Amino acid sequence: MTQQTHARSVRVWLIVNPHTTKLIRDLARGIVPLEHPTFTDHSHPSKVAFLRELCIEHGLLDPVHLDIERFQNWLDSKLHHTNADDARLLKQYARWVHLNRMHHLAATGQLKKGAFLSAKQSTSVALEFLEYIREQGHSPTTCTQADVDNWLATGPTTRSLARGFVRWAISHRHISSLEFPYRVAKSEPIITQQQRLEHITRLLAPATDLDADARAASLLLLLYGQPLVRIARMRLQQLAATEAAVTISFTDDTLTIPPPFDQVIRDHVAALPNQTTSAHHENQWLFSGRRPGQHLHQSTLMNKLRDAGIDLRGARNASLRALVLELPAPVVADSLNYSYQVTDKHRRNAGAMFLDYAERRSDPKIGKLNT
Repeated sequence: MTQQTHARSVRVWLIVNPHTTKLIRDLARGIVPLEHPTFTDHSHPSKVAFLRELCIEHGLLDPVHLDIERFQNWLDSKLHHTNADDARLLKQYARWVHLNRMHHLAATGQLKKGAFLSAKQSTSVALEFLEYIREQGHSPTTCTQADVDNWLATGPTTRSLARGFVRWAISHRHISSLEFPYRVAKSEPIITQQQRLEHITRLLAPATDLDADARAASLLLLLYGQPLVRIARMRLQQLAATEAAVTISFTDDTLTIPPPFDQVIRDHVAALPNQTTSAHHENQWLFSGRRPGQHLHQSTLMNKLRDAGIDLRGARNASLRALVLELPAPVVADSLNYSYQVTDKHRRNAGAMFLDYAERRSDPKIGKLNT
């Protein structure tokens, strides 16, 4: 903190956070030990959470997987007023499915924010399903096929996320053997190529109302079809900038960002926030967040782009469709970190298979081979 450019901001932060100030004094005087339980068992743990993350970022505390801890705390709070039997069942499900998976991902260095959010959403929908069953006068053990069918038919498609819980409960004999089918979206959202080009043009306009980070994220979405969950956790080492060019890597391949789009990325890197604060003394993220050592949350980027009128899924699908029409689908997959199945699907949806067939039929050499 003492190395910050603007010491006044630290002083203001301490003034408006009396719980943090008192804890710092207690730590300095040896009244409490500098250990994780000092923060987690604090009377106001949320008030001192930022200080704890600062200590982790600066090596004063051993690293912990905060998302695992947050999920456990969220689960206890979420189920506080739930039917006791249902709460016990959901805690078993969360422990054996979500927490086991998160611990495994953490051990292999693959735990991402998406796992935490997915676990929360899956558990929330499972709770809604159990509450619905109770409203029908049933319990998990007396749940019927009609309950499942009505649940899926009378609500949004997100209700299908209860499928994992129901299948787990059936396999452990908490629910009778039932069918819980997948619900597949009837259509795939996509914007027109004209809409995509208008969004791209807007990124280059001098008077654009988008922030530098929103412009950069929009560029990676509209030019390279990258999902925002992946964009948010990109690292600075994936970029290389010289006077001549800016390159970017989504896989082992290196791609050159053509001018004038490279300037969008240069402007974003030059405007990276919080780089002189103790929260990001050694920043490694292309989109750094407000929390110590953490990247910007994808929801923040999503809200900014949605406010700018960009249909996120439609824009990503349009970008991939345009790319697979210009390049072979396997090349797009290898360069942009997609599976071959995904890029092949976009190529088929774009009608490229018919174009390939027409080109082969018009080629006299190929025509002779086919006759």
